[in-house]
Amino acid sequence: MTMVEPIAPADSRLVFGNSHMYTVMVEIAAQRGDTFSSKLIADGTHLSPGIVHPLIQKLLRARWIEFVQRVPGERTILYRVRENPWWIAASCYIDERASLVEHKAS
Repeated sequence: MTMVEPIAPADSRLVFGNSHMYTVMVEIAAQRGDTFSSKLIADGTHLSPGIVHPLIQKLLRARWIEFVQRVPGERTILYRVRENPWWIAASCYIDERASLVEHKAS
């Protein structure tokens, strides 16, 4: 299991103060550094965009993700993760989860 460095209490409340935040953050980490939009994360988590968008805004305010660009001619906004030990830990979790699923399938 990968350990994550503790974060400040204010950031913890800001980031993890919602029951869906972990799911959203794991889905973001699964993008492996590629850009993502709220819709992509909503589709991947099966959560409504009305839940996902505010959580992405919290991550943006906490500076765990950053704005990349608005897609020309659309309302879509693209983001990417900023370097943070949590994203590394989440990526390790995703790798281990995929390995476990693959092992069970064989």
